[in-house]
Amino acid sequence: MKKFVKIWKRLFIGIFLCSVLVGILLFYVNILEKELNDEIIGVLKETSEQSVVILNKEVEGEFILLEEVSDRLSVRNGFNPEEAVAELEKVAKRYSVKRMGIIMPDGQAYTTDKKNLNLGDREFFMDSLRGKRGISGRLQDKDNGEDIVVFSMPIYEDGSVCAVVFTTHRIAEIQNLFTVSIFDGKGYSYIIEENGDIVMNTTNSTGFKGYDNIYEALGAASGSNAEAVDEMHADLENQERGYIRFHNKIDKYMYYSPLQIKNWYVLNVVPSGVMDSTRDFIMLLTYALCGVLGAIFASFILYIIKTEQKKKKELSNILYVDNVTGGYSFARFSAEAKKRLKEADTNTAYIVMDVDQFKIINELFGYEEGNETLRYIWQMCRRYSKENEIYARRIADKFVALWYFDSREELDGRIKGFLEALQKNYPDTINDYILKVSFGIYIVKDKTEDIQHMMNYATMAHSSIKGQDDVQYAFYDDDFRQRMLQEKLLEDQMKLALQHEEFIVYYQPKYSVTTKKLVGAEALVRWRKADGSTVMPGKFIPLAEKKGFISYLDKYIFAEVCKKQKEWLEAGKEVVPVSVNLSRRHLYNDSFIEEYVQMVEDAKVPAKYMQLELTESAIFENQEALCQIIDRLHAMGFRILMDDFGTGYSSLMMLKSISIDVLKLDKSFVDDFDDPKGQKIITSVIELAQALHMEVTAEGVETEEQYEFLRKLGCNTIQGFYFAKPMPEEEFERLLN
Repeated sequence: MKKFVKIWKRLFIGIFLCSVLVGILLFYVNILEKELNDEIIGVLKETSEQSVVILNKEVEGEFILLEEVSDRLSVRNGFNPEEAVAELEKVAKRYSVKRMGIIMPDGQAYTTDKKNLNLGDREFFMDSLRGKRGISGRLQDKDNGEDIVVFSMPIYEDGSVCAVVFTTHRIAEIQNLFTVSIFDGKGYSYIIEENGDIVMNTTNSTGFKGYDNIYEALGAASGSNAEAVDEMHADLENQERGYIRFHNKIDKYMYYSPLQIKNWYVLNVVPSGVMDSTRDFIMLLTYALCGVLGAIFASFILYIIKTEQKKKKELSNILYVDNVTGGYSFARFSAEAKKRLKEADTNTAYIVMDVDQFKIINELFGYEEGNETLRYIWQMCRRYSKENEIYARRIADKFVALWYFDSREELDGRIKGFLEALQKNYPDTINDYILKVSFGIYIVKDKTEDIQHMMNYATMAHSSIKGQDDVQYAFYDDDFRQRMLQEKLLEDQMKLALQHEEFIVYYQPKYSVTTKKLVGAEALVRWRKADGSTVMPGKFIPLAEKKGFISYLDKYIFAEVCKKQKEWLEAGKEVVPVSVNLSRRHLYNDSFIEEYVQMVEDAKVPAKYMQLELTESAIFENQEALCQIIDRLHAMGFRILMDDFGTGYSSLMMLKSISIDVLKLDKSFVDDFDDPKGQKIITSVIELAQALHMEVTAEGVETEEQYEFLRKLGCNTIQGFYFAKPMPEEEFERLLN
């Protein structure tokens, strides 16, 4: 009896121990599965957020193009849709679009493909007519019924919307542009409206076919998708992101995130096998090992722990290892950066860098050589990084790094040393190519700040030096931020100043060398604020050129001079020609000639009284196109002056190729008149110009000695303080009298 009780007692203890063990294992399995599921969903979320960023940038790119076109087409007086369409035809040839066109307020469209359409009922047209950017959903072309998407932008005449410019893309063509490939092509994406209508379908062979609504497609794919459809529908109604698991021949995940475009969502679809394989393997192995109880209990637990760690590492490698360099992926870098910023007790810099004109390496030497260059940069980053510093390739040829430093001087030295070593150690296989890397650096102020913001600041600094061959890095610091704010404030003030006519014209008289009589003038711009203070040109002209505002300012000054010349002519004054500066931005806009001719005709001023000055740098950059432009301007009666000759890229061939009427010697030449070499140069330039039938105007003449020297050489006209300083129009008018 005692033996029987003892057996039952042992059996009970065994059952109890086994139950405890099984309970512990089941508890562990549940936690493990939840953790892996959470990690999978986290990957889906991160991938979806990256897709949203990419798609938003693509759409923003479309709007930037339309905004540039709109700015070019906006006019002061008399918008002509036929002329605008002629301009659009040039743009349409450079881009893959179905059509571009202009919609007038009555809805009538003028298109580059000459279709007779009325688009007055289109929602995008209504939005742009109210001054907004417009973008359609999936539409059917009124011409041939094709599926299309349309982008639109208002055009302004005298500050009011006078028409709408639009770009039509075939869904089939734009689909490739807006479809984001994920998980090495195994995943794919859709863009849908809030009601489930598909805006952009996928070209992936495993996607839904023949459906215009995602809910209908899910329902038709399998009856088991009903619950998933309801869950997704509820999330989209509440404008929330989320995910579902559904069946379409195989099980798949779908993660949906809102875009910053209308009420659209991006859906990222990944076969569950891609995401679940590692998890399922771990879980299968775990369940199998749960059957082994008793004697191998300890080894069983140890094996599970090791297996879990191994598989987690494999999953981490998939998610956190860059496929080109073998180092950190950007996702891993961002996660590590957050941790290390919290732990760092020294100054920290967030750095972005990229290879200037990296596409040339791929085009000249092949993509594998390009990848070798990326691996080389990553290796150099590793060599030059201190302990606990991290670095990674973000995308394409763009890298990010987190560096520690004690002083700004030390950081400057490290960057210069890195740049020098990068070029010095560049592989011999492509030693004919000069590797140039540029940096943007953000000095971290608050280590709890969002990582994305840090990257944005560093990128802003990096963008500020793009195109500057002599600068390879820039800092985003308080000075940089202050400059940005000041530039933005000054830019806004300039726009308001133009509206309020605060810009005024000063005249720099030109005198004949032989007769000392007034024979012309140069129009200069001054900014007189409403409070009476004056902003000098050296402060606002460079910013106006940088921001493109200079073209509006040039046209304003030209129009003001036209009006004043008209007044003087009607008053019977002996008018002299006035030259007005023409920035090189006008050379990229073929319509500027018609605009300037129209201003002269409106003022009823003969073109011989209006001259145009081009800087030497503008001529150098656009010689072929400029020849045609100058010929057209000559045909209209304008004389062309080359300003600041000798300060840029002067060449004899340029003087031979470009039909210039007047060559303006820069003040730097005149200042060297008493130097033997300087005298020879001035003499040669004047003789050459005269041989080419060009007149010569000397700028910056201030002394009697300079005047006499130039007179003896046969210089035609003089401009400078020797005769007169720049003066307001009232004072110049007295000179005319």
